[in-house]
Amino acid sequence: MKIFSNPNAKLKSKYGQYHIAALGNIVGVSAEGIADTEAIARYGRDMMDVINQFGGERWAFLGFLHGSALLTKGGELELQKSIEWRVSKGMALGALVIGETTIQSMVEAQFSRIYQRAGVELGVFCDEDDAMVWLAERGFKSS
Repeated sequence: MKIFSNPNAKLKSKYGQYHIAALGNIVGVSAEGIADTEAIARYGRDMMDVINQFGGERWAFLGFLHGSALLTKGGELELQKSIEWRVSKGMALGALVIGETTIQSMVEAQFSRIYQRAGVELGVFCDEDDAMVWLAERGFKSS
């Protein structure tokens, strides 16, 4: 996950199940494990701090999911609210790298449903480099 190893990335959180870093006009998140309502609410608050730095300018989300990265029903509803808020603050699209998840089809279905409801394009990839190329083609770079 190159965005996290870049010395210019601003690391926001290393709380338990996730890490958040912003670089260029991309916000990267690395997450693992099953997330419930409380975990997603905490994550959403941390994301608010990071997203406010963009001042409403367009930015993209790049997520890396590991292991059994599923959401509980409450977690899914909480993430839906968080993503809708992010869209109101300039999030233009999302890319998700699911190559290290144990149940890729379920993870992809869950996150695709959430992004579709929020009206945001989501690219799903097994490889970070493919996700970065896709984001760059759409004007988002980590430099």
